[in-house]
Amino acid sequence: MPSLRSLLTGGSALRRAAVWCALAYAVFTLMSIGAFHFMVGKPVPDGFDASAWVRGYAFGMKYFGALIIYVGFGAALFGLADAVGLRRGVLGAAAVVALTLAVELVGARTGFPFGDHGYGGQLGWLVLGLVPFVIPLSWFLMLYASLGIALRFRRGPVATLVLTALGLFAWDVLMEPAMSAAYPFWMWRSTGVYYGMPLANWLSWLVIGPVITLALRRVAGPGLERLASDVLPPVVYVLTGLLPLALALEYGLWPAAAIGGGAMLLYLVAPRIGDAKRVARPAAAPSRPAP
Repeated sequence: MPSLRSLLTGGSALRRAAVWCALAYAVFTLMSIGAFHFMVGKPVPDGFDASAWVRGYAFGMKYFGALIIYVGFGAALFGLADAVGLRRGVLGAAAVVALTLAVELVGARTGFPFGDHGYGGQLGWLVLGLVPFVIPLSWFLMLYASLGIALRFRRGPVATLVLTALGLFAWDVLMEPAMSAAYPFWMWRSTGVYYGMPLANWLSWLVIGPVITLALRRVAGPGLERLASDVLPPVVYVLTGLLPLALALEYGLWPAAAIGGGAMLLYLVAPRIGDAKRVARPAAAPSRPAP
């Protein structure tokens, strides 16, 4: 296994940029988990300057959520570009961001297809006052990670579309309650049985997932297959699940942590289980020649 130093200094410039962004993503994610545990909703600790604490808290609440997604998006963008080339990588990311931004804007305005919801201001600039700009970036970020894992199943194109959608879906099972019920990055105005989330939201994810996967595959080209042997997509997948898992645990959403965390873990390890079964399967016994 290559060392961290070789990952940070070796390979192409795009690869190094992807690894550096992934490292920043990990650091910022851990910092955010620590902030939610020690700062959010907590009194100023003894010995700390109250005004400095308040300023740091306000800065983190205003900028840090978006910053985490920006560096995660950078890891995915540079990782994709390293696999398929800079031009195809940028065009593929742009296609996914444009498609998901359009759907998100319609959803925030009309409630279709996700259900009636609205975003707060904790994720930065709102496009048309409706959707944080980082939301379509996070769609691409998780699509990159989920597709990279789906390709490890080594199935056909249609199966890969479905598997990628399942990877996105598993993440959403964990993310939705963490980002709405635990801490209100967005709010559901309609009702549902799963922490207030309507069933239409999950149905939408299962439809949108294959659509944006197909769009990315059409633009990025056959070089996407290189992601099947790349360690970066699984790393990004794990890092993107850490914060919502920590929030679910921090705020006592035990079913969400168990179901969502378990679904993401199963998706992550399923290709390895399949590989192990194929290796362990005994070869067919040679047929005996006819007498």
